[in-house]
Amino acid sequence: MSVKRCVQSFTVWRGGAPITFTAGQLLEEKHPILKTHGHLFQDAATAAQPRQAQRIEAATADPGEHRTLTPPAAPQDPGPGDAENPDEVDAYDPTEHSNREVLAHLETVTEAEALRILDAEEAAETPRAGIRKMREQVLEDARARDQLAAAADE
Repeated sequence: MSVKRCVQSFTVWRGGAPITFTAGQLLEEKHPILKTHGHLFQDAATAAQPRQAQRIEAATADPGEHRTLTPPAAPQDPGPGDAENPDEVDAYDPTEHSNREVLAHLETVTEAEALRILDAEEAAETPRAGIRKMREQVLEDARARDQLAAAADE
């Protein structure tokens, strides 16, 4: 039986209760969350790559000693594409996923990303009616998420 590893933490609400999946969490391939959020998981065998050893810093200093803090490293922005190949974009491709997976992914993205995905779906050889008919609702929900995020940043 194949095992999947969560690559990004997320929370879903089922039956009025939150269910949280954390990065690194392992699930059997038949777990129902994989039907709607499979894009957030990968095979554990391919995900198991050796991690670089990180220096561990003491939480407290010895008596009479001042503790020095190491600031966290700034995350590197992968940008929309590779600097050498700007046309190569590692973005969500709706044509590689089922209707249910695309709609579940659209529940978590910004308005700009939702618009990009919906336009890609529209430009596909066979655009799916189930996604097309949800376009306005998806964009409205994404705008509301963007407004909440902006309000939280203030």
